[in-house]
Amino acid sequence: MLDDKTEMIAHFIGIFELKTEEARLKIQYQEFTAQLADNPNFAELFNITVNMTSAYGLGGFMPDLKWPLAFVSVPVSNFSFIVPTAIGFAPFGFPAFFPTEFFNGAANGPSIAQTVFTIPIPSSLATITVQQNYLEDFDILNTYEGDAEFINVAAYNGGLEYLTDVADQLQVLRAPALATDEDAMVESAVALSEDVKALEEAGVEPAVEGAEIYAAFNGDINELTVNGEAVEEMPDLGDYSHRFATEEEEEEVEETNEAKSASGEVKDDDDLEEDQHEVSTGENLLLNEAYISTNWIDAPIISVIGKVVVADVISQINIWSDIDMINGALHSAEDGTNALNAAHFEYVSSDADEHSEDDGEETEEEIAEETEVAGDGPENVVVVTLEGNLINYNHVKQFNFANDGDIMSVGFSANDTMVQMGGNSLVNAASILGLGFHYDLIMVDGDMIDVAFLSQTNVMLDSDTLHYGKHFAGDVSTSDNLLMNWGKITNFGLDQHHDMAEGNHKVGAYKNDSVFDNVDLLRVLHVKGNLIDMQIVEQFNVLGDGDQAEIAAQTVQAADGANVSVTTGHNELLNMASITDAGLDSTIYTKEGAYTDAFLHQAEFVSEDDPLTLAMTDTLAGEAFLFLADGILDQDQGEDAGIYAPEPTEVAADVMQTVLA
Repeated sequence: MLDDKTEMIAHFIGIFELKTEEARLKIQYQEFTAQLADNPNFAELFNITVNMTSAYGLGGFMPDLKWPLAFVSVPVSNFSFIVPTAIGFAPFGFPAFFPTEFFNGAANGPSIAQTVFTIPIPSSLATITVQQNYLEDFDILNTYEGDAEFINVAAYNGGLEYLTDVADQLQVLRAPALATDEDAMVESAVALSEDVKALEEAGVEPAVEGAEIYAAFNGDINELTVNGEAVEEMPDLGDYSHRFATEEEEEEVEETNEAKSASGEVKDDDDLEEDQHEVSTGENLLLNEAYISTNWIDAPIISVIGKVVVADVISQINIWSDIDMINGALHSAEDGTNALNAAHFEYVSSDADEHSEDDGEETEEEIAEETEVAGDGPENVVVVTLEGNLINYNHVKQFNFANDGDIMSVGFSANDTMVQMGGNSLVNAASILGLGFHYDLIMVDGDMIDVAFLSQTNVMLDSDTLHYGKHFAGDVSTSDNLLMNWGKITNFGLDQHHDMAEGNHKVGAYKNDSVFDNVDLLRVLHVKGNLIDMQIVEQFNVLGDGDQAEIAAQTVQAADGANVSVTTGHNELLNMASITDAGLDSTIYTKEGAYTDAFLHQAEFVSEDDPLTLAMTDTLAGEAFLFLADGILDQDQGEDAGIYAPEPTEVAADVMQTVLA
């Protein structure tokens, strides 16, 4: 399937070919069209009616269920026969299907089976998603011969490289590497848990002078944290964003043929006297969105022979520089840029939903349910066995790299002008929903891994050089940027960890637990390998927006230029992500111990140095930035290299050549 641009080109080529054939075979074409004119029904389709009959008709719904069930011999990995015995429960054909040590007690030979139960066997899922956007948007526009001298836009790349290196140094905890095999998943999870513990013992100190960091572990983490401070609610994007601002309800306006402004608004007589001249070299959007929601494998009781590793991590970093040169003087716009690191850790009991709408008064039915007499426990047990590991692994990596360096020298001679040299949008979006099964009891012979890792990084260099005459009185905005990292990890279902009693990893050790008092059929999942649940999201935005502009002070309407609007900022770098793990309140018994960790890291660095004089540190940039930002940081100067802005002493033959190239 072709994209829209290719489709248009192919359509045009097809029409061109038809016209060429028409001109080449002009006489034959005219004869053909004359025949069509004489026979208006010549082109009608020849319709054929086909009648079909069949002696077979569709029957009603017949589920694949027979009662009483026949005895069949099937692998235990599909389902098992469980029959009552004198001392407990054992599989039919015992011990042909299960070893005796898997159940407490022993049976005196096989009994006559009365019922065959089946439960579904779970499936594994593993996805790796890598999304990357790369943009170079170097524009040159010259409609006014002024006195300003411009430099090559590539000169800003040194400052951008310095900021990416700072971001790499402030990343105190690396995301687990892309898994190469199933063993690597377990190894990376264990290494992550060990790294978190090492950071907690050693403490987290800023690796870069002037950086502000916040780090919290486990119980010290606030449920809602914005820039290191506890808050009552997460920030709303619409309250900070220009692009996604919350729209207020407006009265309907009737369509009219009256004159409109560049923004599409109808202008009255007063507006006609004050037409706007709008110039924008910023207003870029870099957006990463990732949402992972799973309701996978869970049970009220889980028995693990190996170890249990649980880790919830959110790491957020904002790095930016907004030093502008206006008429030869440096201006810092620190107060004009919003940088937000917002994190939310939510842990909710699975029983909370059942009582979330209670008004505080219990009905007679609810009281009766709470006082219901406990049953005698399961009368039947069914076990499904999975050979090997059971895996739910999702790793999402999203990258936006943009370099939007514009050069313009512009004057206004029209009544209404709109110059847009920025306004780029780079968007990555990923959404994953994973569904599985709930059991009554899960037996894991290996390790149990549960990891949720969320890493978000924004890097922005918005350093502009602006020249305008002393009589210029228009509106100038060189900042007002937004950097937002918004991350949330939600766990529905609280887990309690206990040591396994004397290493008893048997169904019989748990089937009499009080949680199963009113369970007639005990559904058991037996995993012979590891139980792995890993959800990882990495998001990166890198923007270089070094613009150079010279604006004429006068227009045809007003000598003071009061009706000119210049925007070189208004960039937005947004990382939005959430990981939701829905399940049950569980009691987990483990033989080798449980390692549970939670870590929140937020960092911000604002450079106050001239971006053209920033010096690179000796520390190498991170592999992710080096690999994916190579085209931005090290420009190709070969024969096929792009055309960039001219040096101050050079004059371009065609000032629009960069745009056309």
